[in-house]
Amino acid sequence: MNGFEVSKKFYKLFFGERGFSLTDYLNNSYCDELIEVDLNNDTVNFIYHVNNKYSSAVTDKKYTSVYNYVLHHFVHPDDVETYAGLMNPQTILERLANAEIKNFDFVHFRYRLQDGTWRWVEQAALTGQENGLAEGIVRFYVFDIQNVKSRELGEENDESSFLYNKRDEITGLLSQKSFFKNCDDLYVASPNKNWCLISTDIEHFKLFDEWYGRDKGNTLLNKIGLILTDFDNDTKGVSGYLGQDDFVSFAPYNKDLIVELFDSIRSAVVEFGLSVGFMPAFGVCLLKDAINIPDSYDKASIAMYRAKNDIKKKIYLYDPQMHQEAEREYRTLIEFMDALKNGEITFYLQPQCRISTKKVVGAEALARWVKPDGTIIPPNDFIPVLEKYGFVTDLDQYIWDKACSTIRDWVNQGHTPIPISVNVSRVDIYTIDITNFFAKLIKKYKISPSLIKIEITESAYVEKASFVRELVDELRNMGFLVLMDDFGSGYSSLNMLNNLKVDAIKLDGNFLRFNDSDFEKGVHILESIVNMTKTIALPIIVEGVETKSQCEFIENLGCRYVQGFYFYKPMPIEKFEKLISNESNIDTRGLIMKSNEQVRVREFLDQNIYSDSMLNNIIGAVAFYEFDGEKVNIVRYNNQFYESVGTPGFHGRLENISQYMPREDRQKIINVLNAAIENKLNGSSEILRFYKEDGTLTSFLMRFYYLGIKEGSHRFYGSATNITDITDLRDKMNLLISHSTSTIIFMSYKNGARHYEVVCHGLAEATGLSREEFENRINDQTLYQNLSEKDKKEFYRIAKEYYANLKPCSYTYNFVRDDGKTVKLHMKSDPIKDKINNVSYLIAIRLYND
Repeated sequence: MNGFEVSKKFYKLFFGERGFSLTDYLNNSYCDELIEVDLNNDTVNFIYHVNNKYSSAVTDKKYTSVYNYVLHHFVHPDDVETYAGLMNPQTILERLANAEIKNFDFVHFRYRLQDGTWRWVEQAALTGQENGLAEGIVRFYVFDIQNVKSRELGEENDESSFLYNKRDEITGLLSQKSFFKNCDDLYVASPNKNWCLISTDIEHFKLFDEWYGRDKGNTLLNKIGLILTDFDNDTKGVSGYLGQDDFVSFAPYNKDLIVELFDSIRSAVVEFGLSVGFMPAFGVCLLKDAINIPDSYDKASIAMYRAKNDIKKKIYLYDPQMHQEAEREYRTLIEFMDALKNGEITFYLQPQCRISTKKVVGAEALARWVKPDGTIIPPNDFIPVLEKYGFVTDLDQYIWDKACSTIRDWVNQGHTPIPISVNVSRVDIYTIDITNFFAKLIKKYKISPSLIKIEITESAYVEKASFVRELVDELRNMGFLVLMDDFGSGYSSLNMLNNLKVDAIKLDGNFLRFNDSDFEKGVHILESIVNMTKTIALPIIVEGVETKSQCEFIENLGCRYVQGFYFYKPMPIEKFEKLISNESNIDTRGLIMKSNEQVRVREFLDQNIYSDSMLNNIIGAVAFYEFDGEKVNIVRYNNQFYESVGTPGFHGRLENISQYMPREDRQKIINVLNAAIENKLNGSSEILRFYKEDGTLTSFLMRFYYLGIKEGSHRFYGSATNITDITDLRDKMNLLISHSTSTIIFMSYKNGARHYEVVCHGLAEATGLSREEFENRINDQTLYQNLSEKDKKEFYRIAKEYYANLKPCSYTYNFVRDDGKTVKLHMKSDPIKDKINNVSYLIAIRLYND
């Protein structure tokens, strides 16, 4: 029977079953600490404590501050959960009320002494009016039980039996107690040296153990131990191993030697062929900036955590501002707990939309802290603090409950319910029963689990793969939809997706933010990720879509769903309800994705194109351009481009091509090229017109893609489609609509000669000629034979004056049919100024009625 079970039996026997006064016993006992807490106003009073034994607590009079500081600085890491289980201000009264001895409970844990060593203590908590304490008042008693624990663990009881040269078997470095004792000895021997503490951590070492096995992990620890031993010999300092991947060194401060030490440890990691995700992080504190050696170590650890969170800088020197930031974080925690209790925490909803229809298929719940005066505290100001100290679970559980409640309200109000996505953090996975919690919510609010989408970050799967895989399977079997959040931000692979059966992935929006230097690489990575997911028909929601060009780009890749400012910003629940109240704004089909049937162009070209001729026929009319800011030159083109242009003097027109454009179109080509530079993902397009050598105009739909700068000029790839006929037809149709008449004739110049085109002929019955016959006669100049002699002379006179002056004219004349019958026609002719390519005049003819 261990010491905890003995204490439990003792308390239950004498103060539970026999009814002796527990209050009298505790108040008259020889405890090391006696603390009284008033939970009503969050205050703490240190009634009694043994001097110079335990690390002193924070001076803040708020209990939540004391609790958080002790939890993260003075309680052994392996005992944090035990300590929090009793001492958490949010749950302590509930625990005491449900304890075996009502309003009394206790725990055993290791507490840090002022010399940096750990000591087993028993901490008891007492409350309740039957124990003489007012409502909300709790007393804590701390007892030293190190000797009891030592006997229980088979260790020597005599304190003097600890050898101050005790070393770890794997690393060969001093254990914690031995390390701090040696630090004291070195400092006493040379107090004038500029000593410092170096806290060292290997990032994601637990993950390394899972990936490569414990043996390789121990090999790496041993290698680091040898490096630190050499460092001790060079600096006349001392290093210790504090367990897991935590190392510490005490040495005279020398920036260059510390950098060399960092490089040596980094090289040891690289020797294993490992990712930068396992790099060391250093925190350094000068002893002059601390009260004592343990305090120096605490501050070095603060600096080390800063280094772990900085991807670029991995060595941080402690400064007081870091401590101020830590205090700010504690204040944030305290204020957050009050905000949660006062109903200041809520969530906004950001719609998730189908690109093609712009309809809402779901929404993500995003936490917001709204103060009573309406001030909104940005999530980045408090969520990272909650995650750092393990309180994000309180926030997440609150949001989950609110989301389910909101869906219940929608159903009650008659709205078609839209699925809400909620986030599950790594801390949630490690600390609470996720499946049980959500099962209770579904039962509580009587909603379908399919209306809740649970987002789990990719990093959580990487760190605890088998556990998360089982969790995902359980949630999906219960009917929930599970999404992998922030996909692509870590160690994504097709194997991961095959092993983790999620319903969809959310692609990290940072992939859409390329700069010029990594644009091509970023596009290739994004294409690879999308193709990887499409291979197994897994739907993708792309986050952070902010612009039209980004949206078009991901749609071209085959992504169907987006979430971002381009469609909707996060909005209050009330505004979202107005949005979904119109059912034309929503899509209830869910997330749909078929397996990849699109052509992967690079793969296709690499393996299957046999010749340049085949490639040219596939890609159509294309050319490469250079633009120096003023002139646009064609530097390369294929045969399809040459044939599309269709002008005999093409080879002499490759430089400064804007000179062959109408003056009003010349700025257009400059604008479209600048737009392509801005929109590298999708390029830019425009309809541009060019003169042929005969003076006629051709129209091209041209799209340009920016390739970069070479020798001072911007380079572009461009496609060109000749749309002259389409453009002419469109403009002619507009003219037909504006002229209500029986016959319309367009006259144009081709190769210096007039050409007439009859596009509408409603006088076939009156003239006895079909449209084709009428058009042929006017072009071969035989139609004048159908005029009387008088009308022939007048017609030529009017036509000559008309062509010379380009002024509108009209004429009424007699038309003699082939059968000899005569009809009177009225002709009206108008010049057309650049409205239709190649068309110079429009001639309208109708029957004349007096």
